[in-house]
Amino acid sequence: MKQTEAVNQFLAGRRVVLAKFVAHRHKEVQNKAKKVVGIVNLYEVQCADGKAPTVQTWCPRNVQTVEQAAKECSCTFKEGQKLVVEFDLMEPNTFDAKNGVIIRAGSVLPLE
Repeated sequence: MKQTEAVNQFLAGRRVVLAKFVAHRHKEVQNKAKKVVGIVNLYEVQCADGKAPTVQTWCPRNVQTVEQAAKECSCTFKEGQKLVVEFDLMEPNTFDAKNGVIIRAGSVLPLE
């Protein structure tokens, strides 16, 4: 996504954050019965104000294991690359003791 497009998205009322990519990993999400319900991508990013949230996006539904996610949903971002994180203001950010602040993002795109 180009920077002017990201600014236009922000001005149109969408929540957009520019951040620097740090690391990526996959994680299984389980229900209370310990059944895997999906796999998420967790992106660790660094914002300009010094905050370092973890950005979460869902893998496609057909991906059911971390090994399958590593093959089919591999991360193409390089360390230090600038990203555009688009998220929904209605979705509350959560705090996890292990991952810090988690932002549930709609999309994570490279900034061109």
